[in-house]
Amino acid sequence: MKPRLICVGHVALDMMFGVQAFPARPTKTPAHQHHQGVGGMSANAAVALARLGADVAFCGPVGDDAAADVFMRHFQREGVDASHMSRLPGHSSSVSAIIIDEHGERMIFNHRGSALTAGAVFDPAWLTGCQALWVDPRCPTWALQALQWARSQGVPSMLDGDISPAQDLTALVPWADWVVFSEAGLVHAYGVGGEAGLDLALRADAHGRAPLAVAQTLGAQGVCWKRSGQTLQQLPAWPVGPVVDTLGAGDVFHAALGLALWEGLDDAAAMRWASAAAALKCLQPHGILGAPTRAEVAAFLAPAVAPISG
Repeated sequence: MKPRLICVGHVALDMMFGVQAFPARPTKTPAHQHHQGVGGMSANAAVALARLGADVAFCGPVGDDAAADVFMRHFQREGVDASHMSRLPGHSSSVSAIIIDEHGERMIFNHRGSALTAGAVFDPAWLTGCQALWVDPRCPTWALQALQWARSQGVPSMLDGDISPAQDLTALVPWADWVVFSEAGLVHAYGVGGEAGLDLALRADAHGRAPLAVAQTLGAQGVCWKRSGQTLQQLPAWPVGPVVDTLGAGDVFHAALGLALWEGLDDAAAMRWASAAAALKCLQPHGILGAPTRAEVAAFLAPAVAPISG
């Protein structure tokens, strides 16, 4: 039977524009490509998990608007249960403008919908049967309640530590089993990156709570991670190309890492598997629609060996 996995957090309407290069100053810039899609950290993780073969659901507050209809159709196409996506009357959904250059790098301008801070009630009953949990910090009240439920039930959890208000992120970190920070997210939360930042994230809070492990993704430089009391581990990025679009690669990484750990791989093997999934995503356009299937990840890894350095 497939594992029942749940992602709690953010979904957004993404307006993507492909340009040759980012302008050096404000100007009109022609876009050679346009695509309307769906993004958001937890929403992307849910799609990535579904493509990797999981039975997955998404929970998150959204506006009662046309964007919410787009979200629902997107989740239905991708095989994600969105029955607990909560539409809030009088509130708006999140929208992002994403500019992608010819090297696949992106700039994001986002407007977070009012639904994220509207005070909608989170129902822990939505998590019944959950075997692993992913959350992001965009709706911190829902994220905290979901992580607290997971800790009380012994359900493994993963927090996406992207740039967020530091007080939100640092309040969530002790409740998660694994926290995967973006390169900028770790620095934003703790003032420093690398091993020093990871050590700060591993510290127990006033009640003795702390994550089991923390990681920092480093883009083309790979990923580093650490468990409390152990040495720092590093994995270089897979050398793939040409890179078409890095949008959603981090979300694919989080999804694949959590799934691999849940399935029993050790840390190094799980990191290798997740890094491969993220690398494959970068070879495809349109954000999360480029996320690989499980068979594609397996085929990519079959002939490959990646060194681990400690």
